[in-house]
Amino acid sequence: DNLWHLETTEGVFKTHRVVIATGSNPKIWKLLEDLGHTIVQPVPSLFTFNIKDERINDIPGVVSSNVEVHVVDSNLYSEGPLLITHWGFSGPAILRLSAWGARELNDRFHRFPILINWIGRDEDEVLADFNDEKKHSGKKRIGNHAHYGIPLRLWKSMIAGAGIKNTATWGDLSGKDLKHLVSELCCAVFQISGKSTFKDEFVTAGGVDLRDVDFKSFSSRVCTNLYFAGEILDIDGITGGFNFQAAWTGGFLAGNAMAGYPLE
Repeated sequence: DNLWHLETTEGVFKTHRVVIATGSNPKIWKLLEDLGHTIVQPVPSLFTFNIKDERINDIPGVVSSNVEVHVVDSNLYSEGPLLITHWGFSGPAILRLSAWGARELNDRFHRFPILINWIGRDEDEVLADFNDEKKHSGKKRIGNHAHYGIPLRLWKSMIAGAGIKNTATWGDLSGKDLKHLVSELCCAVFQISGKSTFKDEFVTAGGVDLRDVDFKSFSSRVCTNLYFAGEILDIDGITGGFNFQAAWTGGFLAGNAMAGYPLE
């Protein structure tokens, strides 16, 4: 009868067209796979990083605006605002990195080192600045004023991380002290020990293979009169509303196609 038969707890419904917009749903993916679709292995995307590190234990809520983040031994890189949380790191720089590296980070079981440049400056440049401070402002206490626009709480934490007392003056610091401080600011290493707890991720990478979809109507190339919208598909983007837009656009095109409106 060329109809879809949908078996539910409320009975069997028959319809000419069906749209699947169930989000990240393993049971539905299995059903679609049984119908002949290829399913790209789903992995978490847009997640925060769990970290246990004394340098950030007492400063949750601090945001640094111009941070550069590298995943050690990879080409994964991101920049932008970073938020220190009670459990580790979040913010646009981290969420973008988790999206771009979703599969690689999943392969590492979400355990890997990252290198952070808190101020987005070159080490030699910063060391020269600090030597000038030592020379011209030797009596000033290092912990009284944050440099490069970073929050004072973060500045003090990085000073402590370099093994320097916040009450020390610039004149008290040795060349070795200055290099340690530069290292904490420009190339601090943090060990990631996991991601957001399950189901706290914002989106999922993976789902129905895009080669199985006609994007003029968001319809299946495998099954006639079957349509898709949202995270059921292997579509995920960086933070900033892209995933919402993808779902809305897919829903709009699929809805128009199901209603028989001409595609322009």
